[in-house]
Amino acid sequence: MKKIGFWTLIFLLFSGGLSLLKSNTEIVEKHYSQGFYYYYSKTLNFCTAYIPFSIGDIFYIIVGIYLLLKLTKTIRQSPLLKDKIIACTGFTIKAYTLFFILFNLTWGLNNYRTSLQDKLAIGLSYDTTDLIALTTKLSKLVNIQQYQLTNNTAQAVVNRQSLDQIFKKAQKGIETTAIQLNLYRYFPTSINSSLYSTPLTYAGFGGYINPFTIEAQVNNQIPNLTMIITASHEISHQMGYARESDANFIGYLATYNQKELIDQYAANIYALRFCLSELYRTDSAKADQIVASLYPGVRINIYENTVFWNKHKTIIDRAFKHIYGAFLKTNNQKEGIRSYNKFLALLINYNKKVSIYS
Repeated sequence: MKKIGFWTLIFLLFSGGLSLLKSNTEIVEKHYSQGFYYYYSKTLNFCTAYIPFSIGDIFYIIVGIYLLLKLTKTIRQSPLLKDKIIACTGFTIKAYTLFFILFNLTWGLNNYRTSLQDKLAIGLSYDTTDLIALTTKLSKLVNIQQYQLTNNTAQAVVNRQSLDQIFKKAQKGIETTAIQLNLYRYFPTSINSSLYSTPLTYAGFGGYINPFTIEAQVNNQIPNLTMIITASHEISHQMGYARESDANFIGYLATYNQKELIDQYAANIYALRFCLSELYRTDSAKADQIVASLYPGVRINIYENTVFWNKHKTIIDRAFKHIYGAFLKTNNQKEGIRSYNKFLALLINYNKKVSIYS
């Protein structure tokens, strides 16, 4: 019981410290994101950047086996049922507390850094008129790009790039965007196809950042067009931009800034999906009108992502989305799973400031 009390106290004290950081983003930005995290992630990236498989995925397997063996041993050493329950409770609290502390020290504190909107000196407010304007602009742009890529309005664009090509271009795109947005320093990236792509698919995730080894992981089963921007999104997390909205925005610009038309098209299809999803909430008639104006090939590319995820949707997917939404809320992203949609607010307001599409 003493161990339970000790680890519970450690957890509460650390949680209290995190609460204080919510109102001290400048401290986190200077001393953690631009300090400790920069050097920690740079060191790990140099070690893993040239390894053609995910060290982090293997790390999870080893840790999982170790914890299972440790828990089994703990249970066996307790003779009575009451003792087994106490031992399991103590083990769980200790393991979670250590995970919680390590997660935040190695990557999670980036959730409390200065927000991207403050770095860019832009607001987050927009109205339906702004949304319609961006959606209309993107719809016209993707129509033009789709025809340039296929010479056939009815044909969907197919991305035939290899994973290696996608990853290398994503790295270059992020470098360019880091300079464009004046983001703090940049370092070599480490990005791989995840060994857990099948579980990720059924859990509803296109990729993830390993918060301990700082490796960007991409689900190799998602549609190839989506994979282009997913790679940039995960590298954005690797740079220390933990908020989903920030990673979406940086990932979008990094892909949009690519020289090849197919990458620009992938970026705009991605943004257009967000726009249409949001517009259907506020003005479904206008959303229907814009969708009707899209070339058939464009509509195929927009819906192929939805078709893919619907094909793999299970109770596991719904459970993980609920859990991940709660996880985001506990990590200073109060919108939960809707944090991804905050990307539109950043895009609309940044476009007002610099005219991305002019």
